[in-house]
Amino acid sequence: MIKRRIFSVVIYTILILLATLFFIPVVVIFANSLMSSFEILNRFTHTVEAGNMQYVADSIHFVRLTLIPDRVTFSQYLRLFFDDPTYLSRFWNSVVIALPVVLGQVLISAPAAYAFEMSRMRHKEKLYFMYIVIMLLPLQVTLVPNFIMADWLGLLGTRASVILPAALNPFGVFIMRQYLRGMPHDYIEAAQLDGASQIRIVFAIVMPMFKPALAALVILTFVNNWNIVEQAIIFLTQAQEPLSVYLSGMAVHNLDLIYAASFFYLLPPLLMFLYWKEHMIEGIALTGIR
Repeated sequence: MIKRRIFSVVIYTILILLATLFFIPVVVIFANSLMSSFEILNRFTHTVEAGNMQYVADSIHFVRLTLIPDRVTFSQYLRLFFDDPTYLSRFWNSVVIALPVVLGQVLISAPAAYAFEMSRMRHKEKLYFMYIVIMLLPLQVTLVPNFIMADWLGLLGTRASVILPAALNPFGVFIMRQYLRGMPHDYIEAAQLDGASQIRIVFAIVMPMFKPALAALVILTFVNNWNIVEQAIIFLTQAQEPLSVYLSGMAVHNLDLIYAASFFYLLPPLLMFLYWKEHMIEGIALTGIR
C-alpha cells in the first residue's frame, strides 16, 4: 500500500512538472505580448561584436528573456488589429478553412460510422480496412494525388481544394465507429421496430449519444486544420493563405508584433479545449478502450 502511494506521488509529480513545462511557452508568449514594441526590439535584437574571436560569427545575439514587462501595454494588440488589416484577413482565412472542415467531418463521419457498424453489407469490413489504411498514410503521400484531383476538378487556387479532402478524412469515421461499437444498440433496434427511418435514427438517436466522441472529433479536427501549412502553400494563393502560414514571416518583418499575434492565434483552440475538455477526454478514453 505504501509503495503504491509513493508510486502515485512520483507519477503525479512528473505529470505536473511536464504540464508546467508545456505551459511555460504560453506564459512567455502572453507576457511578451504585453510589452511595448521598443522593449521587444531591445530584448531580442541587441547584438554585440564578437571581437577577435575568429571561430565565432561576426556578431552574437543576446536575449533578455523575462516574464515581467518593464511597462504593461496593449500597444501590440492595438497595432495588430487596427494598423495592419493583413493579420485579421489571414485570421478569417483560417476560420473559413477550419470551420467548414469541422462541419463536414461531423455531418459525414456519424452517418458513415453508423453505416459501417449497423449495415449488413457483405464486404464492409474490407472497405473499413481500406479506410484505416488511408488514415495511416502520411500527409506527404496524399498531397500529390490531392493536387492531381484538384487540378482535374479545376479547384486549384480555391479553398475547396483544401476543405474537401480534409472534410472527407477517414479519421472521423474511425473515432465514431470505435465509440459506436461500445454503445448499446437497444435504442436503435427499438427505433427500427417503430418504423423510424435510418436518417432519423442517425440524427435523433445516434448523434446525441455521440456527444463525447463528437467533442473529441471537433477539437482534434479544428486544431489540425487550424495549423495547416503544406496544403495552404501548395493549393492556395497568397491572398487565401491562413494565419498559420502568415505567422512564419512575421518574425522576420514584424518581430515587435509576433507575440501578440501568436497569443491571439492560439486562443480559439485553447478556448475550445477549455469548454469541451471533459467531453473530449471522455471521448478519447472511450474510443481508445473500445
